Amino acid sequence: MRKQIIGIAAAGLVLAGCGNTPAAPTQDKVLGSSYTTIEKEAADTTVRMYMWGGDDGINAYIDEYLTPRLKKEHQITLERVPIETADIIQKLRAEKKAGKETGVIDVIWINGDNFRNAKKDGLLYGEITKVLPNMKYVDPQAQGSDSGTPTDELEAAWGKVQYTFHYDQASVANPPKDLKTLKSWVKQNPGKFTYPEVTDFTGNAFVRHVMYGVESKETLQDPKADFKKTWAYLNELKPYLWKEGKTYPKTLAQLDQLYAKGDVSFTMGFNERRAEQEVKSGTFPKQTRPLILEEGSIASTHFLTIPFNAPNPNGALVTINQLLSAEAQLKKFDATYWGDGTSLDLSKLNQQEQAAFADVPAAASTPKPADFNGKVRAELDPELFDLIRKDWPERVAR
Repeated sequence: MRKQIIGIAAAGLVLAGCGNTPAAPTQDKVLGSSYTTIEKEAADTTVRMYMWGGDDGINAYIDEYLTPRLKKEHQITLERVPIETADIIQKLRAEKKAGKETGVIDVIWINGDNFRNAKKDGLLYGEITKVLPNMKYVDPQAQGSDSGTPTDELEAAWGKVQYTFHYDQASVANPPKDLKTLKSWVKQNPGKFTYPEVTDFTGNAFVRHVMYGVESKETLQDPKADFKKTWAYLNELKPYLWKEGKTYPKTLAQLDQLYAKGDVSFTMGFNERRAEQEVKSGTFPKQTRPLILEEGSIASTHFLTIPFNAPNPNGALVTINQLLSAEAQLKKFDATYWGDGTSLDLSKLNQQEQAAFADVPAAASTPKPADFNGKVRAELDPELFDLIRKDWPERVAR
């Protein structure tokens, strides 16, 4: 199965402080250099990319496509370190407090409240996007802000995705179209629906979709609001959920496992193409189909950044620039590996590159672009991520 739970890379954390790490070049020198100089300095170095590791397809994209590409074109050795992003932020905070000027992390996959916290705590390298040639292809709308937090050149938009529900058409003859009919379906089919705990990125986002559907615009704009209607909706669902709502999948990977086994009839998550490879491999049911609720689908952009104490900032910049190339983005867009939405403005590419994106086939499990018409929702205030984590356990789970 492609989805799996990956533990924290203990070696990367435990050994981080071992040995005498040579001092990294100064930030002013690196960001004040031409890209040609950066590229030259990056040759014959090692780059450590710290990122969530819970998807085999994403891991294969890095290991089987990016790693050999960097080695061939730039003589860079890439090491992928699987770890939860929140743990990266905690590690960097500890290093900042300890005055550790040279760490072990070069590139971070990041977005949302993790970026907000990293920016607030001064954990990022600097205005990295100003020196990346391939930023000229990136969609300005994707690059401008990260879940409401201005990027200020501190990170580069890597991909754009939409939150999509997937269901088994064989067991869901008439899929619900909105939150009201979803609630009715859940009550009529007890045990066949659930969502991940809100410590999980996907589970937290499910609650934010409920907020979009049941709360007023005024309430949504106030992160300190009570959100009574949201908790009431979730509590109405609770007795009819999988395991009667007494327990929830801890991760999206666990929800996908339940869906694959037929224990539940729905799964969900960011990335409208994410079910394609699962169906093709026989993991998900053959009749897996997409569903976009009338209340809308939150759009999410994810980013790449460099920490304040990266040991190899030159190599990190070359790696990020490579990942923003049309070729790398096309490879990522194809569901053979990942099926991740591109962060590029395709109108800025040449005709051959635009045609290549247009020619990537979409499976029956992938919604058509028109399915999102009028339903694309901006991410809510990042403070709500924390509010949900704090209030959901008491207001719903317990």
